[in-house]
Amino acid sequence: DVSALSVDLRQSEGSYLTLYGPTYDTQQQQQNYIPLVRDLNKRFGDPTIHYVGVASSINVNGSNLATSSSRRNKIYCIFDTGCSGMTISQSLFDERYGIARTNREKSLWGTVDIDFKTNTGETVTLNAKRPITTPLDDRPWGKKLDGHLIVIGLAFLEGSKTTIDIDGDMIWFED
Repeated sequence: DVSALSVDLRQSEGSYLTLYGPTYDTQQQQQNYIPLVRDLNKRFGDPTIHYVGVASSINVNGSNLATSSSRRNKIYCIFDTGCSGMTISQSLFDERYGIARTNREKSLWGTVDIDFKTNTGETVTLNAKRPITTPLDDRPWGKKLDGHLIVIGLAFLEGSKTTIDIDGDMIWFED
């Protein structure tokens, strides 16, 4: 009977998980949210229905690494409090490594900004400094992923409250 949940990582004395029943009206609670998609499950055979948003872009150390297009090469982001940093598609990992070597950058993943468009067209940016980053096979579920996959962990979520409306397929963040 859980229709929404919040993970509050703003508290210095501890983190909180709150579960909301079917009477919780998230539409009234939040008017500006990131829509969640089920593409990984429906199109690519992911056996789990993750909380997934489509990022509009990812920037590393001030440079654009990838941008989502409307049909192909979307940047699918799984929100996962069980991950410390981020896990990123092997192709994006390799591309970033090549850029960093060419530019002789001192830090491969120094500052990472991931932008999302909300339902109202505003931009929400999740960022992290030096997140632990590991590559992920571009074919995690058998079908080749048409786009990129990033698992966003605590490095991006700490210091904020994340609320997920499970029934309404929406997520938002509060400082």
